[in-house]
Amino acid sequence: MSYSRDDQGVRDEAAPVRASGAQEDAAPRPTGIAGLIDRVFKLRPVRVFFHYAGDNGPLIASGMTYQAFFALAGALWLSFALLGFALRGNLALQASVFGAINQFLPGLIGYDIAGTQVQGAIDSAALLENSSLSWSSAISLLIVLWTAVGFLATLRTAIRIMFGLPNEQGNFILLKLRDLGYTVAFGAVVLLTAAITVLSNAALDVVLSLLGLGQAGPVQQVLTAAVALVLLAAIETAMLAAAFRILSGIPVPHRRLWAGSLLGGVALAVLQTLASTLLHFGTNNPVIKGFAVLVGLLVFFNIVCQLILLAAAWVAVGMLDAGIDASSLSPDQRENAEAQRLEDARRLVARANREALEDRLRNARGLARWRLSRQLQREVRDEARRRQEVPTTSEYREAQQRTGDSSPDERQVERAG
Repeated sequence: MSYSRDDQGVRDEAAPVRASGAQEDAAPRPTGIAGLIDRVFKLRPVRVFFHYAGDNGPLIASGMTYQAFFALAGALWLSFALLGFALRGNLALQASVFGAINQFLPGLIGYDIAGTQVQGAIDSAALLENSSLSWSSAISLLIVLWTAVGFLATLRTAIRIMFGLPNEQGNFILLKLRDLGYTVAFGAVVLLTAAITVLSNAALDVVLSLLGLGQAGPVQQVLTAAVALVLLAAIETAMLAAAFRILSGIPVPHRRLWAGSLLGGVALAVLQTLASTLLHFGTNNPVIKGFAVLVGLLVFFNIVCQLILLAAAWVAVGMLDAGIDASSLSPDQRENAEAQRLEDARRLVARANREALEDRLRNARGLARWRLSRQLQREVRDEARRRQEVPTTSEYREAQQRTGDSSPDERQVERAG
């Protein structure tokens, strides 16, 4: 029989004794339809989906959808109020910026490029006309920042839920400042994407010209679409990895982090490419032309949020299969948490034993009542003496913080506590 570290109150169950070389008793495997269903339910994609659904992923994604939509509306208005004047008169820069935005959010902005009208929910001319700084811009800045920071906080909580972790604790102001930094970084990524798109298209034009393949042929169109898809997938992969590791503060191993992020990044890139085409077709219907793109964007945001959480669930299930702890606690913190858990369990068992003795004492008579009374008094004295002689884990840590002492026997005290 093996005992845990706290042998005064909690012990492990006795392990069954087996002969040397004996194998574990294997349960009979189901066959037929039951066996097929069992194998299907053991597939990782199926387990990931059930993990995602069991943690209320669809419900969380729905809440994130509205936050993302309102944050986007304010961010666009503010961005063009601050930077729109720089885009006036520069048609090439306008096409690049609007194209980059539509890559992330298909069908959002309508603009004219080389005489071809690109359909969108928002007219670029209206955005550029409102390019001015005012008190309303300052108020909008505060609203946009608060909404965007709130969305990132919700995203962090949602990802941690997929990993079975509680909400991140810490100073409220520091957490908000960190989320604000991530918001600014996301805006910088959008601008960087626009710059990369312009440079990659220009470089591709030069290469195709040197090869004599023309400037607007089918080869250029296919290559441009392929390059855009690869760049978009790479950016989405990097952003997902940052969300899982940095934003959520989860120590995901690098191999599993990049595998799950790549899977989610490719899915998001393909979704954005397909959504651009579908939303363009949807605007050709005169009956729903006024609100088709807005409704489509809501659906698009919802699917994006679900894909992000599914990618997080994929990584979480892989870590569970490998027995990797998703907690960000250090080894010493895990030791303290385990010691505290054992101390709580010991106290729970002691209280249950004391309550059982009190119940027996109330129903006992004569000599049996006297023996139970003595036993109860003895256990109460032993518990009081133990608490006086050996501090609990929390009491020891508080004393250590007050005195600044870092005793080498800390773990022994934790085990005793």
